[in-house]
Amino acid sequence: MSRQTLTPLIRSNISPKTGLTRNKPCCLLMGQTGAGKTTLGNMLCGTQHVSGAATASLTRVLFRNDVCVGKNAFSVIDTPGTDSQKDTFEHAWQLRAGLTATELNTVFIVLKYDNRYNNMIDHYLQVEQPVGTYTERIVVLVSHMDNADDQNKEFPLICGLLMETSPKIANIIFFSKKSDPDTIANLMYACMTQMAPTRLEISEDDFYKNFNLYQVRIGMRRSFDQYKKQVESILLAYALVVGDAKNEPQEDRDELFHALIVQFKYDLDDLYEEFVNKHRKDMIEMDQYALSVEFQKEIIKNCDEFVSTVTPLMSYNLFDNSDPRNQIKACPHCGQIWWKTEGCDGATACGNRVSEFFDLRKRAVFKYVLTWVDGKLTYTKNPVTQRTNPVNTAKPSGKGVGCGRAIVWSELPKISDKIVFQIFEVKSWDEVKSIIRSEGYQRAEACYRRNIDTSFHT
Repeated sequence: MSRQTLTPLIRSNISPKTGLTRNKPCCLLMGQTGAGKTTLGNMLCGTQHVSGAATASLTRVLFRNDVCVGKNAFSVIDTPGTDSQKDTFEHAWQLRAGLTATELNTVFIVLKYDNRYNNMIDHYLQVEQPVGTYTERIVVLVSHMDNADDQNKEFPLICGLLMETSPKIANIIFFSKKSDPDTIANLMYACMTQMAPTRLEISEDDFYKNFNLYQVRIGMRRSFDQYKKQVESILLAYALVVGDAKNEPQEDRDELFHALIVQFKYDLDDLYEEFVNKHRKDMIEMDQYALSVEFQKEIIKNCDEFVSTVTPLMSYNLFDNSDPRNQIKACPHCGQIWWKTEGCDGATACGNRVSEFFDLRKRAVFKYVLTWVDGKLTYTKNPVTQRTNPVNTAKPSGKGVGCGRAIVWSELPKISDKIVFQIFEVKSWDEVKSIIRSEGYQRAEACYRRNIDTSFHT
């Protein structure tokens, strides 16, 4: 079968524009290992850079070459695979350098054809994440079109799924190594001329938040797979409790759901700590930090998804600081913060005559206690009761917390938004930033980056 047999397909036929491009346009190729980036770059530029599907990206540096086919001149930057299981931080840093080092017209995401379309969408979302704020500059190149049974029938289906997933995608092209290089180059050039060249900006926060920085080493793979299964088990256990709790009275249900949200974060944190402690000796300092960042990002995602599932079942907005049902108050006399587990809204005194109390530095004491029994999450009423003192009495003797001065619970003002979110935001990006801004991380990263080659090669 000749190379010209399979004509590339494009979602929106466009003609090259004049005026937007200054000098020679430039584009960047990015995609997962084995998607066909380097093969396409070699086809367009007449180069012979090593390519192929592997567990590690075979593109180890940034390549920048000029095309030698088609009607128009432009430059192509080829980058390492976004999913390499080796030197992942190095490849992420190189990708960021390639995206930001020079003005770009277009980012071409190379996506390998798969007859299981959902796999393609998942891969696209993973690759697109580092440049998600520049979606209007993305053109998707679906490679290996010769593997499709009927590309003319499947192409519009794939286009529809991609546009539904990311409506701002600029265009979509279907091609294979059997396609005519001149035609591919002309289609790419037409897409590039629709966009003025610009230098992309990717902050350090965006880099750590959106780039793939760490892949579990082969020696940890079994433990990592076990970790993921444990997370799935935890999610299932919490989902069962949520289902059971629907039979509780609304007030009790609200407090139980609240406790579930907070405890869910603790359980994921504990699971992560177990994994790190088990493998700490096998990781260099940079690995430990990169792994920590990746795990925290995953915990944030899981917590956010759990919160979005549970909060609609509550009778009030957990984060609405004006809602009087948010039972968090601070004593106006001593500033002690209290979580109301029971009791009336009337006259009482600031004080808890037991050793357990709510504190920002500790875990909250809720009306319900959550415990794991034989792998099943159960809940029971908290036996700890909050004793109150007669109004206007002095601070009582004995072990306890609070100043003992008179308060009327219903009249206490709400505490600040900042404190509310400190208590109830199950996970935040600020927690991840505290890792990457630590002195130890900065030192380890600076040492590691000294050996990363971010220059362009031909």
